[in-house]
Amino acid sequence: MVQADNTMIALTLLADVKVTEDLEKVREALLNICPVAETKIAQDSLGATILPGFATGPEAISTIAKKFREARILEAVRRIFLKQVEEDALVFGIHRQAAYMGRLHLCNLDDISATGPIRVEIRAKNILDVIDFIAPPTQKGKPQPRENLQLE
Repeated sequence: MVQADNTMIALTLLADVKVTEDLEKVREALLNICPVAETKIAQDSLGATILPGFATGPEAISTIAKKFREARILEAVRRIFLKQVEEDALVFGIHRQAAYMGRLHLCNLDDISATGPIRVEIRAKNILDVIDFIAPPTQKGKPQPRENLQLE
């Protein structure tokens, strides 16, 4: 896990890789969430293959923000994020197959689908500013972005 210091946004992605899955497709799903993420094959404590991804800075979350705006689901995303934020962290799940197709669909981290979710963790000193950047408040369905967000 990448730690956020006082001035940095840190994004961590994590996907379990099932033996029936194509590793490159899982990597592509992660990169569709964050194209600047660095990925590296690893093993968890039980020896299963996992694919973590790491990125820092505002560019780490820019694709997430863009895709939620394109999907026109900012109000729902904002509502969910504000319920899930804890101190300096926001943790949520993205449906893996949707991510592979270039779309972001939120899902529970305990999703029991065949492939399971991609775990996304964002850490930042100003996590509420990060939420405002990704899913700004809306008025009549139109984003109302705040100025002076502290993203770095």
